[in-house]
Amino acid sequence: MAKTYIDGTSCKAISGQFGEFFNISVNIEKLQQYANEKWYVNMTMSKRREVGQYGDTHYFTLNEYNPENNNASETNNANDKSADISVEDIPF
Repeated sequence: MAKTYIDGTSCKAISGQFGEFFNISVNIEKLQQYANEKWYVNMTMSKRREVGQYGDTHYFTLNEYNPENNNASETNNANDKSADISVEDIPF
């Protein structure tokens, strides 16, 4: 399954006195397009390989996990090498 990168999101890790924190910004208008039938947007935050142009240290992808379809998709993904992601697939 291909990753869906969530447009209109930003995340920067910062170090504070009590450890690492994350500054997260979300453009609500752009986020609406990813909402499910219950108006939730399930996201996965991942660390970027390199810091972005504006200091972003992490990015968000759409988490489309569905426990009802999990068994079928695991079987398909195990045999599908095209589901792998490369640096060229990242939009930033």
